[in-house]
Amino acid sequence: MATKRTTAVPDEAPTPTNVSRPSPSEELELRVDVEPRKPRVVWQGMDRSQVATSVPTQVVEIVRPGRAIERVGDLTGLSARAAAVEEDIPENRLIWTNDNLVALETLLDEREPKTKDYRYRGKVDLIYIDPPFMVNNDFLADNAIDIPLDEDAGVQARKEPSLVEILAYKDTWRQGLDSFLLMMRERLILLKKFLAPTGSIYVHLDWHAAHYIKVLMDELFGYENFLAEIAWKRANARAGSQGVNHIHDTILAYGASSRPFHSPIRLPHDPDYVRSHYRQSDERGRYRLVPLNAPGLSSGATGQPWRGYMPPKGRHWSHVPEQLEEFVAAGLVQFPTTGKNPELKQYLNDYEGIEIQSIWVDIPPVNPQAAERLGFPTQKPVALLDRIISMSCPPDGIVLDCFLGSGTTAEAAERLGRRWIGIDNGKYGIHLTRKRLIQLQGQPRPADKRVYDYVECRDCKNIERKEKPQRKVGPFNVRPFTVENMGVYQRAAEWQGFQQHRSAYRDEMIKVFGGEPVEQSMLLHGKKGNSWIHIGPLDASVSSGQVWQIAREAQATSIKAVTILSADFDTLSFSDKDEIRRRTGVTIMIRVIPASAIDEVKRRLDLLRANPDVPVESMAIPAFYAPLSIVLGAEVDGRNAHVKLQKCEVDIDSFIASQKPLLKPITEGMSETARKKAKAELEKWQKREKELLDWLKKAKSWQAFIDFWAIDWNYGRVVGEDGKPIFVTEWQSFRTRGDEEQQLLFGAKFSYPAPGKYRIAARVTDVFGNDGIATAEVEVKR
Repeated sequence: MATKRTTAVPDEAPTPTNVSRPSPSEELELRVDVEPRKPRVVWQGMDRSQVATSVPTQVVEIVRPGRAIERVGDLTGLSARAAAVEEDIPENRLIWTNDNLVALETLLDEREPKTKDYRYRGKVDLIYIDPPFMVNNDFLADNAIDIPLDEDAGVQARKEPSLVEILAYKDTWRQGLDSFLLMMRERLILLKKFLAPTGSIYVHLDWHAAHYIKVLMDELFGYENFLAEIAWKRANARAGSQGVNHIHDTILAYGASSRPFHSPIRLPHDPDYVRSHYRQSDERGRYRLVPLNAPGLSSGATGQPWRGYMPPKGRHWSHVPEQLEEFVAAGLVQFPTTGKNPELKQYLNDYEGIEIQSIWVDIPPVNPQAAERLGFPTQKPVALLDRIISMSCPPDGIVLDCFLGSGTTAEAAERLGRRWIGIDNGKYGIHLTRKRLIQLQGQPRPADKRVYDYVECRDCKNIERKEKPQRKVGPFNVRPFTVENMGVYQRAAEWQGFQQHRSAYRDEMIKVFGGEPVEQSMLLHGKKGNSWIHIGPLDASVSSGQVWQIAREAQATSIKAVTILSADFDTLSFSDKDEIRRRTGVTIMIRVIPASAIDEVKRRLDLLRANPDVPVESMAIPAFYAPLSIVLGAEVDGRNAHVKLQKCEVDIDSFIASQKPLLKPITEGMSETARKKAKAELEKWQKREKELLDWLKKAKSWQAFIDFWAIDWNYGRVVGEDGKPIFVTEWQSFRTRGDEEQQLLFGAKFSYPAPGKYRIAARVTDVFGNDGIATAEVEVKR
């Protein structure tokens, strides 16, 4: 029977605005049930829970990996595929969501269309998650990414985390470690429901919270199902820690039961071990001698003389006489020339190596020079996930990662032929994963197992381990996969209803942008110069249809320009904007709200709540970046369609502003040291600004902003359950680091199998992860 204990926990963490906060002298009581021999980790707010329900899933893309290597060339085999109707949606899934809790609930409720059985509940073989670590008081690391635009010119751009990422983590974890534990508990409870009876879960953590999570997982998965605490050495040395520096991460592994699937991993022998233990050799290779006897007496055959030899006192033969004779016939027994006992030859080639232990020092992190480096702050090496998947997921098993990041888990699972589901809240991470899976297509596949030789130096007698070359096993053939939106805009309810009523948030965002709020209409929220301002929600995309509605609202006024600010857009092409201007006379400008603007608005709102009568000035006006507008050209010659990405419109002012750091103004009251530092920062920025402006004047500098684009030659032939078309990637080209042979192409050609009208769609993704679709209608007459 459970014993009820009462634990009083001081209220040290910030309290949400809708909860009354006790005075410093008060204490809040938290009552928990604790069973004997089953300790629990307890924190303030652990009884709260976030409501998450299943949401509709939207398949936005079916990706058929492969890339164009000719500028305009024959695309053999695409004609038949482009004309075919997709009957089956691929089973490998890449899911973008702003809250993986919602996505997990949705996947748990999914059923097979024919059998109505649950699709994933109780059927996932391996779960690996690498949740964001607690790195400071608000758990938010500096996840900005430096992206090279022109390596020859030394030009790079800086990408901030998206607002979806900020909302999903920073706002959720405003109570520090308490919130982190609550976030993890809610997800671990759901993840447990996915595991098959032989499944396993691996949770990748650092020193900040690893041991709290260990106790939490003991409670949820069972202390008896704990498999290992793996220490992965992620650095050789570092500085900055107080006391002993931290150079390893912790990976906690648990089974769904006491008998999870396990395939032993063996590491090759260390050369020093080979030199000290395998000292002898013959024509069959290196070997060592081990006794043929074992401790203990035996009254059976193993305790009797064999070939005139008796086991040493207090011991017996380790094998029956028949087995010993087999060893002799195989040439594995060395008989002594003196009075010793016979010994068994153990050849090095017959032993793969030692089984993997709990300390992993042989897998280096992704360093700045690594070939697989993508620039993602928390990227893990493929070798690390390769080991975990090989060890704990059976062939053709299912791997799930709901903190996918840059996609290492998906790539490792694809390399090993496992089925996979990857979930992430970052659009940029989803883009990186898609790109690296496409890039994997056609790459040489390594042998399933590495084989080594141990070569001794004739002079120094040291031994070096060298990998043996093996027969090629062919290239990787990456299977098709889906890109899906799942509950992307279900979260952040506090920001809902911008267009239904006025809000302090909306007004302050307009002020931060440099405009003034107005009472014009439900779609025109403010003015800046000779342009209306529309504030879109942070938890929803602004579609092209909504842009048309906003434009028609402005059409009825004397001001014929609208600037739309939002967290995300269904990107408008240049031709879409031109069509809006032609039909309504309204010029549309689009700006993406950066994370720094949200921080500034929150700062202002906090000050206003504290003292409503004091006007608030912005510390700095953040940059609102304009996404690319696509200019697509299409021509038909007989049955051949020629498509060219002619241009992507780059808003120079907004791009420059997006790269500008927050500079401290130089004032009279500053100290001399502070003044010199602020002046140096300003001069540094002015120099970089000039370099960027000079580079942007190049005729084709816009091409450096394109990271990936793909073509669906018959857009609309495949539709989802919601009736919307699914983009089927049949041709793609993308930027790769240091790959001159496979450079980014800007034109493609396709031969249609039959006359008719076709809708060509191009999906373009820029270096910041923003993407959108432009379409062109073509008619093939013969």
